[in-house]
Amino acid sequence: MEFEELVSSVARFGLSEREARLYLSLLRKGRASARELAHEAGVDRVLGYRMLDSLRARGIVEVTAERPRRYAAVPARALFERALRERASQLSEDQTLATTLAEHLPRLVREVEDSAPRFQVLQGTPAIFSYLGEMLRRAQEEVCAMVTHRALRGSVDYGLPVELPRLLKSGGRFRLIVESDARVRQLVQRFEKVARRYPLAELRQLSPQPTRLTIVDRAEAMLFLVPEARTGQVEELAVWTNNPAFVLGQLHYFNVVWDGAGSASLHPPPMAVVRSAGGARVVRSSRKV
Repeated sequence: MEFEELVSSVARFGLSEREARLYLSLLRKGRASARELAHEAGVDRVLGYRMLDSLRARGIVEVTAERPRRYAAVPARALFERALRERASQLSEDQTLATTLAEHLPRLVREVEDSAPRFQVLQGTPAIFSYLGEMLRRAQEEVCAMVTHRALRGSVDYGLPVELPRLLKSGGRFRLIVESDARVRQLVQRFEKVARRYPLAELRQLSPQPTRLTIVDRAEAMLFLVPEARTGQVEELAVWTNNPAFVLGQLHYFNVVWDGAGSASLHPPPMAVVRSAGGARVVRSSRKV
């Protein structure tokens, strides 16, 4: 790792970039005076003194019992573990506060009788998948989705499937049309196991299948607007809306594709051996096409 990259990485653990540079310089020297560290880190000496005092007050550097006074850095592992503990504690406090606010703030919401549909343009994969997760958490009755094989793997990476058991356990329906591809064989097989417990979880395959679409409770829909990028040169773009006409139009399209899609199973069909009139053995699939 290059030094500048190392500075940026260490700074993630509660340090400014200058403080991280000073801390790394101190680690490299073992122990040093403020003058030596300021010179090593390339900062003004007065500023160096102030930064060292701040780091000492926060327990990140220690002072040696010698003259002139010298400084030593706490071990890096101790610094990282302390920062992570503080971050976890802050996260726990924020989660408690968020729960309290979520319960009380709806009382302040003013109900507006306005039937104007809403929409949201989302840019970038993290923002899109985050909003998809919110849609799935809102689902009460049905989720319909169409994905490519790449999008299916991406949804698993972002943890979207963990939102579905709640819907299925409450009697909701989930229908998924996925692009046929051997690279999602294991994901499809996992889905088949889930479908045995939840009859309203259904999956069908189609190839090619370029559409990426999610419809929740026939009330809201998200549609990707650009072709799926094969490289990082094209940024993802999607639109969400609760426009009733648009949502019903997309649902109609989904149902048409659903009716024409094939079985989800990637297993080879069972074979039956029959004998022709001449006694020859003929192997036929027992699955209807």
